[in-house]
Amino acid sequence: MSALSGSLMFAPYLILLVAFGVVPVVMAFFTALKPSMVNPAGGFLNYLVVIQDFRFLPALTNVATFLVIYVPLMVLVVAAMSLLLDAIRSRWTVPLRAAYIVPASISGAVAILVWYFMLEPTYSPYGDLLRAVGITEGSQIWNTGNLVWIFVLMAFFTGAGNWIIVQYGSLQSISDDILEAARIDGANAFQIGLQIKLPLIRRYLIYMSILTFAAGLQIFVEPYLISSTVYPGLADNWSLNQLSYSFAFQSGNLGASAALSLMLLVICIIAALIAIFRTDFFEEARPTTKRSKKAARAAMPAGSAI
Repeated sequence: MSALSGSLMFAPYLILLVAFGVVPVVMAFFTALKPSMVNPAGGFLNYLVVIQDFRFLPALTNVATFLVIYVPLMVLVVAAMSLLLDAIRSRWTVPLRAAYIVPASISGAVAILVWYFMLEPTYSPYGDLLRAVGITEGSQIWNTGNLVWIFVLMAFFTGAGNWIIVQYGSLQSISDDILEAARIDGANAFQIGLQIKLPLIRRYLIYMSILTFAAGLQIFVEPYLISSTVYPGLADNWSLNQLSYSFAFQSGNLGASAALSLMLLVICIIAALIAIFRTDFFEEARPTTKRSKKAARAAMPAGSAI
């Protein structure tokens, strides 16, 4: 009976996984072998066509730089903010949690417009501040050298709030008995956060890192909308997903587009496997707290020996 119940609960996910995961991947594999005007022979040469394209290396460099900044920033800030939010015990806790969700509702075209007005000195509410540091024209900010930082800011403020709430929820699963034992043992708030709470939510942080990496690798909306609306051509083919889009809808080379998409999929899978098997993702989390002698001495009666 339990096996049947589990199968019924798993069935909807399995159906969706096959329909929108497995089937598209299989279709992409066969599409990646189709011939094109650039590669009439088709086959695995389509992968070589992608790698040899003059736009591939710059797009790869852009995305790699974006990931190096974006993923650690997300993990560090989300972990710190969720720990601070968990440490607050007042009537402001609920409004604070709600406030973190608000930026996540501003995404896509709306986010582009918001950031355009924020960073354009002519329209920005911080125009006086921008001009005070010597920024008087939008081109001083909106240029190719600054795009990676602009996209990191956009992606961070769009996604960080949701993840802070998720990690705050994971912190609520920690037993009060563990925290109380640490306090009795002489640990202060900083030690409890660093040595107790963080190890216990490590798997959630790893999970967040995997999804953040996958989302960052596939960055498309921000550079595409910048290039097609605010500053035409500024970020053309800036990301790998944009290049895949160009192959498919501008060059008519579906084989190269599918090949590049599969390459991104393989990178995501490899990164996820490394993150999972190089950590204790599937193991029981263990707090690493050891009583600080200094804290313990302060907590014990005078004249006692540790």
